[in-house]
Amino acid sequence: MQNDLSHQAGVMAAVNNLVDWGLNLELDQSTFIAHLCSLVPAFQTFDQEDIGYSASIQAFKDITQVIEELREDLCLEDYLSGLSSAELSQLKRRLNDYRSLILEEIRLFRQQESANQDSFQAYVQQMIQDHYKVLIVRVDLGYLKESMSNVTVHDFYLHIQSLCKYLKDKNGCFKHLLGYGLALEQGHTKGYHAHLMLIYNGSERNQDWFLGDQVIQKWQAITHGWGYGMNGNTKDNKDQFANKGLLGIGMIHRKNPKELQNALNVASYLTNPEKYLQQLLVKPNGKRTFFKGIYQVHGRNYKLVAE
Repeated sequence: MQNDLSHQAGVMAAVNNLVDWGLNLELDQSTFIAHLCSLVPAFQTFDQEDIGYSASIQAFKDITQVIEELREDLCLEDYLSGLSSAELSQLKRRLNDYRSLILEEIRLFRQQESANQDSFQAYVQQMIQDHYKVLIVRVDLGYLKESMSNVTVHDFYLHIQSLCKYLKDKNGCFKHLLGYGLALEQGHTKGYHAHLMLIYNGSERNQDWFLGDQVIQKWQAITHGWGYGMNGNTKDNKDQFANKGLLGIGMIHRKNPKELQNALNVASYLTNPEKYLQQLLVKPNGKRTFFKGIYQVHGRNYKLVAE
């Protein structure tokens, strides 16, 4: 497998893959040793205090601790190469001890994401119902490749905390913001990243591409130049979705049922129960991975579909 072990998110994704393969495939002993030789020191480099690990990462940490307790002064490769087949099999069996925890974690993730999805779609629908039109902006926020090695999950959450403060203050590029959804994920190549959906009062705001660009610039400032963003509201991107009848960003009108449904589809992407492989494998203890703003219901009863 090709892994980027230069940053924390990449290491944890690689560890998760090894555990998954160890539980579901027959890894020969030489392959198992080779992966341990590269992943154990990489994991130790990015191991941190006061963070919670997914069950798969905790399984690997368990193995790492056993190895470190037993190898004494031997280098890692010499120690692992000197283990008998029975001893290596015993290490693999430690992974199997976590199988039920991993399966339960997947079940709970899907359950939580499904609940988040229902809640967020109702939240977005309420805002559309309360306004003649809303302006929806979608941006993805992450880190430059050359900066990823500097970014731990603690840094990521500090940056997200700063972003949420700006979202709540509703100044500058967030003026006339009605609500938002923010989903945190990680990946092999993208590292730690976030999907952000912004819903503005369409009677007060237009120029959705400009707003998306301003939000990305705000993220770059928050991350001191480490961050980058992708603006979903470019003309080319919107044209591609419009040609397929799937455009759910930009200006969305209350009386247009197709626009409403497409906007709800955009909202559902942020909280997808099937995106288990992109979940955060590490996070500060007690922290969430999905955020949405507080919206005060307008109070007027409008019909979503024209009679």
